[in-house]
Amino acid sequence: MIHIATIKEIAKIAKVSSSTVSRVLNKDYSFNVSEETRRNILEVATSLNYRQRSRKKQNELDVKKNWKIGLLFWCSEQFEFSDPFYMSIRQGIEKECTKQGVTIHRIYRWVDDSSPEIEFSDIDGLIVVGKVEISLEPKRLRLNFPIVFVDYKFSEEHDSVRFDVSEAARKAMEHLLKLGYTEIGYIGGTSYIRTPDGIEFYQDERQKTYEIMLKERGLFKEQSMFIGSWGAEEGYRLMKEAIEKSNLPRAFFVASDLMAIGALRALHESDIKIPDQVGLTSIDGIDVSKYVNPPLTTVRVYTEEMGCSAVKLIIDRLTGRDYAIHVNVATELMIRESCGNLNFVNGLERC
Repeated sequence: MIHIATIKEIAKIAKVSSSTVSRVLNKDYSFNVSEETRRNILEVATSLNYRQRSRKKQNELDVKKNWKIGLLFWCSEQFEFSDPFYMSIRQGIEKECTKQGVTIHRIYRWVDDSSPEIEFSDIDGLIVVGKVEISLEPKRLRLNFPIVFVDYKFSEEHDSVRFDVSEAARKAMEHLLKLGYTEIGYIGGTSYIRTPDGIEFYQDERQKTYEIMLKERGLFKEQSMFIGSWGAEEGYRLMKEAIEKSNLPRAFFVASDLMAIGALRALHESDIKIPDQVGLTSIDGIDVSKYVNPPLTTVRVYTEEMGCSAVKLIIDRLTGRDYAIHVNVATELMIRESCGNLNFVNGLERC
């Protein structure tokens, strides 16, 4: 009988880690390894007849296609349906599950102070959507049970899919600054993480980036920040609060499209012209943002792709990957009419 090598045996002979062998054999060319090491691993694998085992294992995996996964959402069903950001992530998950022949077996929701009871023995993997830290007791988990976190990085050991919030905020702020705005306000929500021990609040990356960029330029004014909860209603309320104060900022960076849509309504009700009197930009890129009046300049987040990527990572784990992957989905600045061009309005050189 021909001996079929394991990844551990290849790693021992090649004098590298098992994860390095796995990534090289799976042709992960984004992995930073020298060509000499890559060639050495492939030569050892060939000499040990590894590829014969790989074909056999793949045939076995092709037979088992009906994997069952669970979804854990940080929010209620009503909130999810009202927030296009999380709805789009779910749509991406559902589309990729259908494409891959994977079943969404159970849906858990964390809507109060206590974490839901997850039956790990009943599912093959778990996708956690939102900023949630779940309790993982080793005795309740099978070896290498795959868990993917979407919109949050739980640990180095578990896969995650996110977008760079700070980078998205920087794109929005840089656009306002390039247009010539020097008086920029901020409207945003209070961020928190759900943990088994309760809610942990933290300063949102959007707000942090806003403060850093303005302080670097000597333009920061604490009275121009308006922080509350999330959603269109809060965007409306916070903009009303800003309008009632004197010296309304010439532009606003708003933390989400929904909050910006609420802020637009408040400005319209006060007969404040956009962008002639106040410019707006935000983050998310939800579909409705291009249909409001005026169309909203926003940083688009590819949320549906985040959901698709989570399913692909689960399947990749189920088919043998034994190391973590952390995916950062790109964002894109969508320039529309809501923030105008202040330099052009003032008769200065146009950006």
